[in-house]
Amino acid sequence: MNIEHYTEFREFEEKGLKKQASKALRAFISSFENNEEINEWVWEYLPKLETNRHSRIRHEIFNELVYPILKSGYQNNDFSSTLWLGKLVQNIYQAQKLHEELDWVTELGLYNKSHELDPSNDEARLLLLKATVVWLEYSEHEWPSGILYGNNGATIEQCEEISTEAQRVLQLDKEHRYSEFIKQYIKKLSEYRARLNK
Repeated sequence: MNIEHYTEFREFEEKGLKKQASKALRAFISSFENNEEINEWVWEYLPKLETNRHSRIRHEIFNELVYPILKSGYQNNDFSSTLWLGKLVQNIYQAQKLHEELDWVTELGLYNKSHELDPSNDEARLLLLKATVVWLEYSEHEWPSGILYGNNGATIEQCEEISTEAQRVLQLDKEHRYSEFIKQYIKKLSEYRARLNK
């Protein structure tokens, strides 16, 4: 691996020289001799890789270097790989082929699995908590007309699942950041359920 190509890529990118940046990046990716080298680089550089405003890293780096390493770890129930796939889920959502390879996994699903793999890890707990709250916030954004599940109104069965997720927030939220939100949410959910049961 020739790290100088990566340094060049970063310099060209900062100067806004897209063609030169792409060329340096191609040279860098081609300079890896084996998977072991890729693996070492990925784990050393992942925490330093910059994401754009859409929370994505450069697609060539993701698709050709990072993703194969993380996918392999994820399939072997490796905690770090699973957590990082969650953090880089916007890259997965942008690449239909990769998303399909991972059975259309979601950010919430990845953080869920991370938390199951290491329940004592605070970063995984907080990322799962935040993703669950975002999911619940989306489900109530059309209130008072109803509670959503995906893009449609939730059914009675789906309300059960939503209720379980709301309870889970309370378990995950050791800092009690979302207690008030969940109190309001559960009230809306039971109002909505009462409407469905009429």
